[in-house]
Amino acid sequence: MKDVFSVKRSADSDDVLKAVNGQFLNTIKVTDADVTLEDVDSGSVVFCSISGSSDIAINLPAPALGLNFTIINALTPSGSGDAVITPVTADTLVVMGAADSGADGMTNLLADSVTIEAASIGGERIDCVADETRWYIYAHMQAVGSITTTG
Repeated sequence: MKDVFSVKRSADSDDVLKAVNGQFLNTIKVTDADVTLEDVDSGSVVFCSISGSSDIAINLPAPALGLNFTIINALTPSGSGDAVITPVTADTLVVMGAADSGADGMTNLLADSVTIEAASIGGERIDCVADETRWYIYAHMQAVGSITTTG
């Protein structure tokens, strides 16, 4: 018999994390307010539809083996605000991206943050997967410089 789901406790032990075979993906919408993702949100797709002129923060939880998120720029931003993706601890993002204008690709091995710039294009995507100490980020971008790093 095939297992239907697996179970483990969240980092703060307040929630039970269930992985169900064939489930729908949890979605989180981000517009003009900051959002803090938790380990119980792992596996979620975060849709960004930024329309304001202020930056918003998307805060990642502490890295733990297997945590993962997909962040999609759902619309070409209509405002001048950016979405800044930040981990709990600085220098824990290992970032790679598609080739840029120099044909060498975006890389940053110990980044503090990843930013979806206001000049980005709808449909661009960031995949985030954690091990015990770091977040591994891959940016799928169409426009050069539309997803950047700091740190």
